Amino acid sequence: MNSCSILYTLSTWFLGVCYGFVLLSSAAGQFSEINIFENGESLRYTLQSKILLNERDILAKNVGFYVDGEVTISVVWGTGSQKLLKIELTSPQLHIRSRKTSSSDGFIPHSSKLDGVLNKPFLVVWNNGKIEKVLLAKGETTSLINLKKGIASLFQFQIIDGEAKETDTSGSCTVKYSSLSPINFQKTKTECESKDFRYIKNSNEILGIEVVSSRQTEYELDSSFTHLKSINSKETHMIYLMIKAELGNYVESEQILSILERTIITPLNSENIDQAIEKIASTEGLTFTQETLLTENEPSSDDLISFTKKVENLRNHLKPESIGTLKSAKIFIELVNAARSANKDEISKVLSSKKNKQILHQLYDILGYVQTTESHAAVMKKLHFDEEESIDLSERYLWSLSFCAQPNPEIITDLLKKFTTVVSIPDKVKETMILTMASMTYKLTRGLGIDSNLKIARDIEETILNNLEYAKGEDKNMYFRALKNLKSQRTLPTLLNYIKTGTLKEGVLAWKAIKSFDSKLWNDDVLITARKSFFQLDRRYDTSSRTLAADILLETDPNDELLSEFLEYLISIDPTYEVKQYVFQKIKMLADANQSMKHRVQQLIRNNSYLNNYHGISPRGLSTSLSRRFLTSSSINGSLVSVQEIKSGIVKRGLIDVVIEKENIHSELFSLGIFSGGLSSFIASNNGVEEETEEESATAGIELTVMDTQIRPFVFFNGQGELMGHVWSGTASEKTPAFQVLALLHDHLEYIRLGSGYIARIDIKGATSFDLSGKIEISLWNRNAEALVQKSAGIFISGSTSIDTMFVKSQVEFSASVEPKLDLQTDIDFSANVQLCMRLVQPEALFRHNIHKIERIPGSKHRMRISRYKKYAVPGLTYSINKKNNEMCNAIFS
Repeated sequence: MNSCSILYTLSTWFLGVCYGFVLLSSAAGQFSEINIFENGESLRYTLQSKILLNERDILAKNVGFYVDGEVTISVVWGTGSQKLLKIELTSPQLHIRSRKTSSSDGFIPHSSKLDGVLNKPFLVVWNNGKIEKVLLAKGETTSLINLKKGIASLFQFQIIDGEAKETDTSGSCTVKYSSLSPINFQKTKTECESKDFRYIKNSNEILGIEVVSSRQTEYELDSSFTHLKSINSKETHMIYLMIKAELGNYVESEQILSILERTIITPLNSENIDQAIEKIASTEGLTFTQETLLTENEPSSDDLISFTKKVENLRNHLKPESIGTLKSAKIFIELVNAARSANKDEISKVLSSKKNKQILHQLYDILGYVQTTESHAAVMKKLHFDEEESIDLSERYLWSLSFCAQPNPEIITDLLKKFTTVVSIPDKVKETMILTMASMTYKLTRGLGIDSNLKIARDIEETILNNLEYAKGEDKNMYFRALKNLKSQRTLPTLLNYIKTGTLKEGVLAWKAIKSFDSKLWNDDVLITARKSFFQLDRRYDTSSRTLAADILLETDPNDELLSEFLEYLISIDPTYEVKQYVFQKIKMLADANQSMKHRVQQLIRNNSYLNNYHGISPRGLSTSLSRRFLTSSSINGSLVSVQEIKSGIVKRGLIDVVIEKENIHSELFSLGIFSGGLSSFIASNNGVEEETEEESATAGIELTVMDTQIRPFVFFNGQGELMGHVWSGTASEKTPAFQVLALLHDHLEYIRLGSGYIARIDIKGATSFDLSGKIEISLWNRNAEALVQKSAGIFISGSTSIDTMFVKSQVEFSASVEPKLDLQTDIDFSANVQLCMRLVQPEALFRHNIHKIERIPGSKHRMRISRYKKYAVPGLTYSINKKNNEMCNAIFS
């Protein structure tokens, strides 16, 4: 090696070290160390901008396209750090997937509308790595403008390590710069937001959609540090359901610029940048419009079917006999989408049509999820809450409003106004209204801090508490249930006060409300009051208050001292032996699910000779508390939690909860509660006499909680007279629908700005068509009873991710469907000793998962469609309840 070569090598190494130091140094100096975009230079690059769409399984066949061409960047004017760049995109050409090509990448060129569009140079004001202005020729299409903004965004960069906030074609992002080598550095974007685009998100995290994004751009300088040699920008977005990660889509975007040549041009002789822009506009014969780097949605060219026409086409699938099936769940999504674009007059026309009279209940389900100003105005034009003949329709609309994950604050305000000013609202509707407002307010303020929403929350809270204070007798109950839906921490002192000083029933309702709160809100005051309630340290409490208090204490990771108190209670003298059995079952259920707690319980029992025997750990009674897993997967677990608090051989408080768990997220999607009281004299037990805590009239009914919302209880009978009327007439012996509804489980709409200039639209919706039916037969002669509660549902989920431009449209979509059922059969024999047999059965079901990948070129015959069809059998299950239940079932059916 001669001396010249040695000197060259050393100088190159020295420059590299200095440049690396620039990247890692403070902001001082920045571009002064290198000379990027020198005035009077022209840089010509090759461009490839690629989009690929796929299903969740990224190894499957994808669809997509790329646009290539040449990009010329001319520095036509400059002073100091500010430069005016004239950028030209020449010969943009669309390439699409094809089975006919032999090329390794599987793409071939294809004609498209991109070939003939107006395509003029555009200007960028560049200052020290920042894009200050983008000037585009008037009359160009949105798709081409977006593509050009994607190119311009590549030239917004800094050469110093650190973080910053930047806005470009990806939206407003947090950007991190890091050096990779003397001539390479990387830009990473995170937390990109596009607040100007519509965004719908489910407030229930477990029913939400996860979007995992990665955005990185790598820059390479030439060895002399005078220009960018190449830019490679790649981003990926994985979209999937939290509840089932196998369902989802994938988007990949890549932009590559590679240098072809660097030449010298004559810059403009202008005094300032504005004069330079005017010269270019005059020379080129152009009118420029100033814009930001943010991309815009392409105007939709699809012919949308009106809401009126949709209802007309799908009317037969909405009839009552279709509720609880897959068919009605599927079309529910289509109708919600159509109604969100409909105006007041169109919706009013649908509600007024005589042809739709039979499906009005289902139409109000749909409109409750639409929640636009137009839809609510149309409903209020037809529905009058103070009319007796509108009770069923009013409740159906209010239920739907309360289940919706994205409540409209204007509707809450309107409901509150009607609730406080309309004096003749029927009791059922009045209760449903206050429960609906409470549920909507909870979802509105969940995780949000918007001042206007907080004001609504305070207004609703104040209304509920004031009415609770002044209501008398049974009228108070609805306000306790409203507090259960509101779940406001500020109401805890009021609820705790009712537990301490209110009636026995008020205490139960207050505990039910507190039990529904996030466990993080169970503070020391709650736990102290729960301990007093369960062990009856300050007064006597209803057995349901005691079991609810036990639930709270045992679900907050009790210490060994408290666990010992519960275990020692099992061998204490207490005539309410069913409470003992309940506590025993609850501890066993929690220990089975938690190995640490199981070990602690076993140690405490072994260390106590009074407990460590059959008598101590086998208390008398029929109450149960158990959890049975019905879903186990890599992404999520699902359990059926069954609680049965028995009194005198009858279910006093029963629950069947559908619980979904993912990591630390716990969500109760659906809860069926059964309650009864005052029946011990009707079905006498020879097992002994339990302590009576209050005088009750005969009553029974069910309580439903759907997606964090308790609805008004359905009372089967109230009083001995109504009960005997049902027994003698047999009116309950035929299976009868108790609750039917169409509801959205998933509702997610999001637009992701891709750095390359395209916009990905994500639309995922999941619907359920739900039917709860039941029957009961009581024989006074045979002294037995049979009850069946049957839950049937059709669940349909559809999701799509699409790129929509004027020259190509690509989309990947999936659908999933299943029709699950759950039957709770209860047989009671009270001819001698009371025998209670419960059978919880989940029949076999079929899960279907279909995937379609579609690509087409507007104005062309080109169509590509790739489809995959999967189906899985979901085996039927009969859930084991406990050994005692099995013994009683054997005794009844032997």
